[in-house]
Amino acid sequence: MLPAPVKAQKQGTMELKLRRSQDSVEIIIEGVGPQPVVQHRQTGQSWEGRLTTQGKPGLRRGPQQVSMPELGLQSVSLAGSGESYQLNVEGVAGRPLLEPLVSADGRNLILSFPGLTTQAEQTGRLDLRTPGRVPQASYVPSLRQRAVAPPLGDMAVGTMVLSNRSFVQVSGPSVTLTLNNAPAKDALMSLARLGGYGYIYVGEADSSGTATAIKAGGDSRPVSMSFQNESYARALNGVLLASGLQGKVDGRTLIVGSGVAAKTFGPQVSKVYRLNQASASSAADYLASLGASISKVNVLSITGAANSSPSGVTQASNQTSSANNSISQVETYGASVGPLKGLTGATDSRLQTITLVGDSNLITIAESYLKQIDLRSRQVALSVKILDVNLDNVQGMDNSFSLRFGNNLIVNDQGKLLAAFGRNLPANEGSFISAPAETPAPAETPAPADTPASADTPTPNPALNYPDQAFYDFLKAQIVSSNTKIMASPTLILSESSESIPGEIGRDNANEAFVRLGDKVVTAFSVTSDANGNIFCEPTFETAGLSLGAMVSKIDDNGFVTFTLEPNLSAEVGEPVRQGECGDIKTVNERILETGAVRVRDGQTLILTGVISDSDSDVVTKWPILGDIPVIGQFFRSSTRTKKKSELVIMVTPRIINDEQGATYGYGYRPSTSASRNLIYRQ
Repeated sequence: MLPAPVKAQKQGTMELKLRRSQDSVEIIIEGVGPQPVVQHRQTGQSWEGRLTTQGKPGLRRGPQQVSMPELGLQSVSLAGSGESYQLNVEGVAGRPLLEPLVSADGRNLILSFPGLTTQAEQTGRLDLRTPGRVPQASYVPSLRQRAVAPPLGDMAVGTMVLSNRSFVQVSGPSVTLTLNNAPAKDALMSLARLGGYGYIYVGEADSSGTATAIKAGGDSRPVSMSFQNESYARALNGVLLASGLQGKVDGRTLIVGSGVAAKTFGPQVSKVYRLNQASASSAADYLASLGASISKVNVLSITGAANSSPSGVTQASNQTSSANNSISQVETYGASVGPLKGLTGATDSRLQTITLVGDSNLITIAESYLKQIDLRSRQVALSVKILDVNLDNVQGMDNSFSLRFGNNLIVNDQGKLLAAFGRNLPANEGSFISAPAETPAPAETPAPADTPASADTPTPNPALNYPDQAFYDFLKAQIVSSNTKIMASPTLILSESSESIPGEIGRDNANEAFVRLGDKVVTAFSVTSDANGNIFCEPTFETAGLSLGAMVSKIDDNGFVTFTLEPNLSAEVGEPVRQGECGDIKTVNERILETGAVRVRDGQTLILTGVISDSDSDVVTKWPILGDIPVIGQFFRSSTRTKKKSELVIMVTPRIINDEQGATYGYGYRPSTSASRNLIYRQ
């Protein structure tokens, strides 16, 4: 039995080469093929590029690496397979590595790095016979610091090399020709006959869609030029360039006209793309700005005539619905110039698809553009730690005493002096108002001392209730210290996409998040009444606790995150207050911090502090003169000292989520308490 023949492995066509020009160094990748796409970024002395090819050319000799330090390149490496390849360029330390110029010739990809030339060594000789001065290093004090802009960062760049569609690839004999104000269509017909090509001239179309006749002297487009043994392709394209016409070769037929890019005898290609990240509407607008003709269906509401339509809109058909007075209108739009001129497309909002119809080359170019814009929005996890520390210290000392001698009573009521002299208290304004007619009492029946005073009897001195020559004292002193702490550590995962979110979920855009923890309390009532006299109370609620709002503006390629925070800490203050028949209301004290736009690198922690509230109050009630006596004066006064200090500390750590390697947020969560672990792991 003969052994099976060994299948020969297909050899690749791509090969890495270096070439030095007068003022630059060129990196040539041979065998790339037509329309390669390069996405690249530059970091200091290194340049990285991801090459995407239309086919699968493969590497001729496997992974390749070249090093030429004398040209300013420490290493150049090329690796990959299939349609994706990685190209890395490392520059020599001390030499600038500028951004390259990317070009292609249909088969090879060329990267031209300017400024990489050999540095000339300067030598000198000191002439001891000529008197002079050797320059010495001198120290100059630094000037006042100036404002310095932030350093420039890296930027991801996607480069796609496009062939010149206006250049018609033809072949023929050399041309010697002189023209002076000659009609362009006649000159092109002569050149087509010279090269053995058929010739079709397509005139401009009027509003009805039919081609208009060529007017003598009107659409003739005269040209003037002179050729001497010029190549056939350059002569033909020169006439097209001078006349402003477009040319296209279909087989052996030359088609010429003002808009023949989309006209062909061959079949067209239609592809339907379902987008993953970008919306079909935004992708269609992007392709339309590059020259594609996009058609959309718009539903317009009308209030006037049913068949009225807005002016300035190219429409293919109108369908009027009399039930809701609306018009379904097909609108076609697109830029007049661009690499996708001649391509048509339509969108479907339900499946987020875009359908493209046109030449296969245009479809390939549009597909490359769609691949570069249909990218995932970056996501970041904001780890926020909020610490609210409250320190309260209250010191109070109160002293009360009373002293009776005879019918006299002296009282110290928490620093207030109260004294009564005599058997009765003096009369006041109320005594005159409530005093009746004078009715003297019999002398033989005096009223006892403990008989309550009536409206016509004087008020007895309270000293009569205490024994004579007695002293009573009550001292009260206390120190109250309290420490409270509010700790919250939410993690918010946000996207940089600013698209609006339909529905009511507490935020309007995809790059916003909001967290609220606390109790709802009534802070006010809105009182209304109807015609029957019924009273209605509508309460106003506020949250006593923590509220945190966050919004991400940008996540760049350099690892910086730009975001905005707005934390709000609130707490109830004092006792509830009754508001009529509606109920009790409470007072809420809140502290709000708005950061504005803050830019922080991935993994770094930003600490926001300085929101400090410090209050110190002393209340002293004392006797005149006696309250100011040292040591003894504390028995004749009452003092209360209150100190309150609160500080809000916020720590924010952004971490950019890597979608390619998987994110640890959510997937790698580990509960911190046993109750949480039992609840989660039992599910």
